[in-house]
Amino acid sequence: MIWQSAHMFWLLLALPALALIWRRTGGRLPWPIVGIRMLIIAILISALADPVWRQAGAPATGPLLVLYDQSDSLTPAGQAALRAEAQAIAAAAGPETRLLAFGANVVAGSDRLPDGAGSDLAAAIRTARQLLPSGGRVIIVSDGHHTGGNVLAEAQRAAQAGLQVDVYYVASPILPEVAITRLDAPALLRSGETFELTVTTAYRAINSAEPLAARLRVWANEQLLGEESIFIPPDQYQFAITHTASEPGIISLRAEVVPSGNDTFTANNAAAATALVMPPPTILLVEGYRDGGAVLAATLRQSGMAVERLPAAALPANLDQLAAYDGIVLVDVPANQFSLEQMVALREMVRSEGKGLTVIGGNQSFTLGGYAETPLADALPLAMAPPPRPQRAPVSLLLIIDRSASMSAAFGVSKFDMAKEAAILALTALQPSDRIGVLAFDTDTLWTVPFQEVGEGANVAAIQTQIATMALGGGTNIERALAVGLPALAGEPHSARHAVLLTDGRSYSNNYPRYQQLIETAQAAQITLSTIAIGIDSDTELLEQLARWGNGRYYFVADAADLPRITLQESEIAGAELTVEQPVPVLLKQPHPLVRNLDPRAMPILDGYIALQPRPEATVVLESPADDPLLAVWQYGLGRSVAWTASVAAPWARSWPGWPEYDQFWSQIVRYTLPTPDSGPLQVRIEPTATGARLVVEAQNAGGTPIDLAQASARVTLPDGSEQSFSLAQIAPGRYARELALTITGPYRIAVTLFAGSQTLQRSIGYVLPPPAEYALTDAAQGVALLQQIAAMTGGSMEPALATTSSASAIMPQTTSLWPLLAGLALALWLVEIALRRHWFVLS
Repeated sequence: MIWQSAHMFWLLLALPALALIWRRTGGRLPWPIVGIRMLIIAILISALADPVWRQAGAPATGPLLVLYDQSDSLTPAGQAALRAEAQAIAAAAGPETRLLAFGANVVAGSDRLPDGAGSDLAAAIRTARQLLPSGGRVIIVSDGHHTGGNVLAEAQRAAQAGLQVDVYYVASPILPEVAITRLDAPALLRSGETFELTVTTAYRAINSAEPLAARLRVWANEQLLGEESIFIPPDQYQFAITHTASEPGIISLRAEVVPSGNDTFTANNAAAATALVMPPPTILLVEGYRDGGAVLAATLRQSGMAVERLPAAALPANLDQLAAYDGIVLVDVPANQFSLEQMVALREMVRSEGKGLTVIGGNQSFTLGGYAETPLADALPLAMAPPPRPQRAPVSLLLIIDRSASMSAAFGVSKFDMAKEAAILALTALQPSDRIGVLAFDTDTLWTVPFQEVGEGANVAAIQTQIATMALGGGTNIERALAVGLPALAGEPHSARHAVLLTDGRSYSNNYPRYQQLIETAQAAQITLSTIAIGIDSDTELLEQLARWGNGRYYFVADAADLPRITLQESEIAGAELTVEQPVPVLLKQPHPLVRNLDPRAMPILDGYIALQPRPEATVVLESPADDPLLAVWQYGLGRSVAWTASVAAPWARSWPGWPEYDQFWSQIVRYTLPTPDSGPLQVRIEPTATGARLVVEAQNAGGTPIDLAQASARVTLPDGSEQSFSLAQIAPGRYARELALTITGPYRIAVTLFAGSQTLQRSIGYVLPPPAEYALTDAAQGVALLQQIAAMTGGSMEPALATTSSASAIMPQTTSLWPLLAGLALALWLVEIALRRHWFVLS
């Protein structure tokens, strides 16, 4: 008895699990019933294994068929040896013996040779079954190497048809061979993008471990990129070549190796690949402050991107306008500089339109920029919350509030009242051990609340009363306010010190060197400064510059009613330890295309970053020693977004622009987010078929409705440079196709154009027809194993004696399938199990 699907017995491993389940459920069923159920399952699994009973039958009728291999892998000498072996078998078997030679096809007789560029053993067995429909005997003379269909499936059909297949193994000669097995390159490139080609070679040496000297040539289209001398070691080896994509379109890449020593086949000495080169991407770079993205814009332009810089307020809020850009980069942009409509447009640009978004940190970004619970935060791979830390150290907060006459208003709620309310609200974000000071200023200064601990209860109420009773004054002198407030803050005992300046006016004197000196002195005392400009009359240029010098945040508030919210946000930032500001090495969390060919150990030290938590779906690529994410990415809807929690240069990456790989680092990050051409109204693909290939085109409108009755045409550039043009026929709604006869190995370039009314759609793709698998380096042991399986499945033998090859003397086995009997037995046992459960009779 032969089990034709013996692998099904693996299912028997489930029986112990079923017994364990029965035991854990309390054994509510009697053990005889459980035993019968398990026996039924075992019998059904045995039926699935397809048992066949073989017994001697009648002598075979009809001619003996001898199938002999004439594929190129045997070499001419090996082909001649197999022909001679097959002819010897035919001579011993008698005049009724028929010879069939097979390679990529099957031919009859010994005077004709098949196409040697293949070993379609499955087709040979299928042909034998068709010639002997009533059963018979077949002898296969082969090395077991096959390149066609499913050989074992054909052998099983032959066994069911009553064919006995004997096999005569003839080892193919082991000769020196070198081949290119792969040529790998990115499928999608942008003009100006530098990429890497990887050439994988295989070398089978004979009685030698010495590398083989050769010449390696690489082409892009018809241009020879380079030629160099190489040494190919035995087994698999890879060579890498760097190239820069140029003009948009399909680029054909070819590699060829020319060995200096012996090589059996030349057909496998070349390999090809294709890549789609798209036009340079258009990037919209949005700056949170003036010239904040200048360094990054120059870097991206250097890598071949078209970059347009805009302030946050000028960002289009319309998706149709954003469609002109492939990706958007935000450089240290606070959320309050965007309208709700702009943030929704950014989110939908990624989620619905599949565009790229890169958000870069700084003193005004992420949690420092009020991203929490905004549509912009939805699109980011990081959650707007700091990682859990031990209880934070206490902080000292200084509020410097303008009390000049311009802070009052003739109607409505005054800016001064809103500023006082904001200061009172700021207390709620502080802990009792924190210290607060409120300095009011006009042309002079007044300590409304001298520095003191926030405390609790009555102390908080007293501070609030002091703020609420603060009176208006006269003019504005920002320089004097800073000269008084910052030194006082520097004398505070807590190491975390932060100042917030609120003003709506312009100072009597704007001595920029003096301002810079004051703030640099404050920085030495670990003081940060944020500024809030209230209204269009404020000195926005000065206040923005003060915030940059002070490593803080700058806010412009057009409506005084927003003051409490902004001030509360600043208080929460000051008290939440949202940043890590110390030397931080960059660590690799996991390999990723974002940092391809970059060594994180060579990356400069960071001076700080914004501490955030990754979303569960995000991929963290770079991290800090505290396991905080530095570089994270995720797929958001149709698009990708990346978050970098440090800055692009100052304040936390001052040394990075001088890093030699700085341009590559940012180019790879931004390019990774950009959309691919996998979506669009026109999709083109090549489907391999048994006779060649099929070109399939699918066209649809933006709403997803198919484009019918269009005129579709294609132009194919063959590997030899010649061109062919033809039309495509519609075969289904929105689908057009054409059968292709591809006979030349190598890269093809296919350009498809579709005309539908006034609409014209175009798409180009590449396709590579590899060398025949016949010339691949194979393991002889696999061929022997395959022939043994064929013989076992069909009741044949290995290397039959020539004296017993006559079809007249061959007794063909009769096969009986046993699975119906097993299925019937399982059904009978099932009826017995039902009778036992219903107590129709009782087992004693």
